[in-house]
Amino acid sequence: MSAPTETPSEKLDIPGSCHCGAIKYIAHNVDLSGVNKCNCSICMITGRLGLRMAPGNITITSTPSGEPTVIRYANSIDTSLWPPEFTYYSPSYQLGKCEKGEEPGRHFFCKKCSIMLFIIGNIKFRDIGEIASVNVLTMDLKSVGKNLKDVSKPENVKYTNGLDNSFTMSIGEPHDHGSW
Repeated sequence: MSAPTETPSEKLDIPGSCHCGAIKYIAHNVDLSGVNKCNCSICMITGRLGLRMAPGNITITSTPSGEPTVIRYANSIDTSLWPPEFTYYSPSYQLGKCEKGEEPGRHFFCKKCSIMLFIIGNIKFRDIGEIASVNVLTMDLKSVGKNLKDVSKPENVKYTNGLDNSFTMSIGEPHDHGSW
């Protein structure tokens, strides 16, 4: 008798946008089984649900300036690769825990409506490395026949401990100061 095989995850291309529609994007090769909820203050306050993916798997398809952009690793001082319609916030830099350009993650927001769309960064410990995370709440899940209620069931969510920057994960149970 052979061992059961794991069902491969479905990989989808899902469009998304900020609230006002100024920024539109496509997230490529999305695996919706990896929805993540972090307990850091910025994710908790904004209610963000994240979905980690390779940095080159996000394409900005529309901005008021009109130039499509592929999001790659952008955790350096140079943010000129980003359309001017974005602003970013770096908790580590703002709190004086690192120099500019050394942030483990940058949170990118639409300058017009202030919706957080992405986190891009490089977590240099525990072999996490380069990351890109899309805010699932900005994705058009209906366009691929999915429902937010189904992809964010508490028992399936990966909870991340970002509050103390350990980035340890658990499935189905939030870390301290986290929420379902």
